Amino acid sequence: MNEKKIIQIASNTNYFGLKGSLPLKAKVKNKICGDEIEIETNKDLTEIRFETHSCIFTQASAAILSKNINIIRKYEITKILQIIKKKLEGEKVELPFKIKDLEFLIHKDHKTRKECIALPFNAVIRAIDD
Repeated sequence: MNEKKIIQIASNTNYFGLKGSLPLKAKVKNKICGDEIEIETNKDLTEIRFETHSCIFTQASAAILSKNINIIRKYEITKILQIIKKKLEGEKVELPFKIKDLEFLIHKDHKTRKECIALPFNAVIRAIDD
């Protein structure tokens, strides 16, 4: 595992910090480890902000999701989450887009952190479903 790379990804704080200006909100907790993420977004997923009390994997996943939301939003986010989980388990599946940092994060070597990596995606799903 390349800890430096994960820290580098997570250090992107451009979308960190809730501003209260986006209408859809969700707070989700990982039942396994206690990580928490709070997300705010708009209905068409063109903007996203987040705050976490979490491990570096959740922070990195949230940073990747936020930075690439304009690419990811073109696909059904629940299907993307399913692909991510399958890929983490080592299945030979491919994402319908290329995001280098996401590919790195969802490598099967990180499968024990699957729930942490999935947490930001679960939060977005909850925000748009509520």
